[in-house]
Amino acid sequence: MNSVFLLIASSILHEMATADEKSFSFFKFWGPVSGKSQQILVSDDHGDNFAEQRIDYVARPDYFFHYGVEDSETGNSQGHEQRRNGDIVEGEYRVLQDDGLVRIVRYSADPDKGFQASVEYAKIKH
Repeated sequence: MNSVFLLIASSILHEMATADEKSFSFFKFWGPVSGKSQQILVSDDHGDNFAEQRIDYVARPDYFFHYGVEDSETGNSQGHEQRRNGDIVEGEYRVLQDDGLVRIVRYSADPDKGFQASVEYAKIKH
């Protein structure tokens, strides 16, 4: 078996000067898999009683991403972060709502408990 570890690290920070304040966006990612890859044979059935077989590869899903936007000119403020390790996914996203509250959604998913999410609201601190 081949050992596969893909690491893509990217960090982008972009700043735009506005009148008195700054706006920015960012993005980070690494993944998408780690560990040993496994070669498998896949049948593609085209619905015409003809199945093609091809070789594909599977490996353990293992990734992380995080991105966000803060724009003082438009008031846009949001972010999202997610991590996956095998069958377990955890994440959070934040969105500034029109009423001035920040909606924070934290979620997780795994084979035992399925998808679960909690929502809370917070005031912006000035």
